[in-house]
Amino acid sequence: MIQSPDEITKEWLENILKCQLAFVEVRKNPAFNSSIVHLQLTYIGETALPHNVLVKLNARHDGQNEVQFYRFAKNSYPAVLPQVLEMEYDPQSGSSFVLLEDISNTHIPPISREHLISLNGVPSEEQLESIVDSIAQFHAAFWEHPQFGSIPDTTEMRWWYRDETSHQKHLERRRNEWATFLERYQSEVPMEWITTGETALGKLPRLFESRIKPRLDSRQSLTMSQGDCYLTQFLVPRNGTGTAFLVDFQDACVNFPTYDLVYMFATFWTRDQRLHYEENLLRKYQEKLAMHGIHYKWEQLCDDYRLCLSYMLFDAVWNATSGSSREYWMPKLTCLIEAYQGWGCEQM
Repeated sequence: MIQSPDEITKEWLENILKCQLAFVEVRKNPAFNSSIVHLQLTYIGETALPHNVLVKLNARHDGQNEVQFYRFAKNSYPAVLPQVLEMEYDPQSGSSFVLLEDISNTHIPPISREHLISLNGVPSEEQLESIVDSIAQFHAAFWEHPQFGSIPDTTEMRWWYRDETSHQKHLERRRNEWATFLERYQSEVPMEWITTGETALGKLPRLFESRIKPRLDSRQSLTMSQGDCYLTQFLVPRNGTGTAFLVDFQDACVNFPTYDLVYMFATFWTRDQRLHYEENLLRKYQEKLAMHGIHYKWEQLCDDYRLCLSYMLFDAVWNATSGSSREYWMPKLTCLIEAYQGWGCEQM
C-alpha cells in the first residue's frame, strides 16, 4: 500500500499493471481533497493498457467508500466512468489508492469551480446534453439494484434518512446548525430566508414519514448517487462532441436519483438560469432513462426533486456554519432558497 506520490515508482507500476515500462513521466495535480498524480507511461512491447493513467491517493479512510464503490460497480460498470485499472484500501492505516485511465488529454471540466460559485456556471447546450446523458446512464446502471444494502454505507441509503434513528440524528444536527446560523447571520440575511428555513426545517419529520420511509423497504426508484454531483464533477470532450464522464465517488451511496440532479441544477444556478434550462434538462434526463428501459414518471421525478431540495437547503446552512467562505455559501444558499420557493416545496 502506497501512501504518498513519492512511492509511485516504475517498479510499483510494473507490479500493479503486470507489464514492463521503459519510462514514466510524472505530473502532479493541485486537487484540494486528495492527492492526484498524472502519469504518462511508455511500455516495453505492445499492450492494450492506456498510456495515460492517474493515481488518486487518500488518507484517514477518506478513500474507503470510493474503493468500495468501484468494487461494487465492477459487474454493472457504466461506460461513462473512466476505466479502473487497480485499487486498494487498507483499513489499518486508512490509506487507499485508485489507479485510473487518465482522460484529461481528451476531456476537461465543463466549467471551473470559480465560475460555478460566481453563478456563471452554465455549460454549453452541447455539453449539457452530454452531461444529462451521462448521469442518466449512470443512474440506469444501478436502478433498484438487487444488491443494495450489501456493503455498509456504499450501497446503503444516504445516512441523512437511512432509517428512523439516522433521520432523527440528522434532524438534531440540522436544528443545531440552524440555531448557529441564526446566531451568526440573522441580521445579515433577508427575513424571507429565515421564514423559509423555519418552514422547511419543520416539514422534514413529515416528509420522512410520508415520502421517504415507504421507499426504504421497497427501494422503488432508488439508485446509486454520485453524492457530490456538482457540474464540476463531469469531464466533457475537449472537441465538443462525444461522451461526458462522471468522476469522484468518495460520497457515493444509494439515494433518490434527483439528489444528484439538485446538485447539478439548483445549488449554483440562479432563478433565471433555472427558468431557461432546468425543466428541459430534467425532461431530457427522463427521456434518457426511458431509452435505458427505466420508467420514471414525470410527476414522481418532480416530487422527488422537491423532496431533495427540501433537504439540500440545509447543506448550504452547514457550509455557512462549518467554515466555508461567504463567497461559497451565500450564492449556494441564495440559489437553493430560490429553487425551494420556485418549486413550491412548502406545499409538500
